[in-house]
Amino acid sequence: MKFCPHCGGLMVPIKKNGKPVLKCTKCGFEMETSINVAKEYKMEASVSAESRVLTTSLISEPPKRRLRSKEEYEQEREEWYEVALEIMQAEEGGEEE
Repeated sequence: MKFCPHCGGLMVPIKKNGKPVLKCTKCGFEMETSINVAKEYKMEASVSAESRVLTTSLISEPPKRRLRSKEEYEQEREEWYEVALEIMQAEEGGEEE
């Protein structure tokens, strides 16, 4: 790995007019190089499936919902009304007789 003699930035290999050249990522300084140097810059990395991070497209998918029957909706609504009435009576201070 080489660094720019002017600013200390990282020199990366590029091709200019068919020849390998090292170019600074900060200031743009270029210097000629041999083909061997360009091969030294090859970088490989492998990541296991367990350590991969989920992207937002996978996380933001809507959950699969189970469809409820009409009777389940009716039961839920009745329970909600019962709770609402109990809360209203408690706030008024009266009890149902």
